[in-house]
Amino acid sequence: MSQDNFEQYFRSQQISMQWMPVLRSLALELERHASVEDLRSLFFNTGKNLAEELSSHCEDVATLTQLQEVINDFWMQMNWGWVEFSEANSAVEISHHAAPLAEAFGEASLVWSVGLLEGFYESIFKILGASDEMHVTANLDESTAMSVRLDLGR
Repeated sequence: MSQDNFEQYFRSQQISMQWMPVLRSLALELERHASVEDLRSLFFNTGKNLAEELSSHCEDVATLTQLQEVINDFWMQMNWGWVEFSEANSAVEISHHAAPLAEAFGEASLVWSVGLLEGFYESIFKILGASDEMHVTANLDESTAMSVRLDLGR
């Protein structure tokens, strides 16, 4: 099986077939009624709410490796892929792999649906004590449907 076939198969398994047409239709309707900025903000707030579910599990986290383990347990339970953190310069690079955003809402939606990951990770880092000056921003130039690259920094 080629790499492209493998990726195609994997991506087709990420969203329940009963929900895919509904979510794609929802995405089209959302795009008709809201700007990209508004949709990204909506998904950012959704990500913040999702982070609240995990906040109590982060209380004893002391290292980036421990945080990665806690968050990966959370994502794996939801079939939302996994994350890798790395420190670079005065920022944290966040690579989230296999999030089903493109499959759920269509690849074109990634420009606004990444707000969910931005809101989630920014909220988690703020729960852990990051200052209000620190923000998580998706780097769409380095992202694909299978791997979203985000940065935590000023």
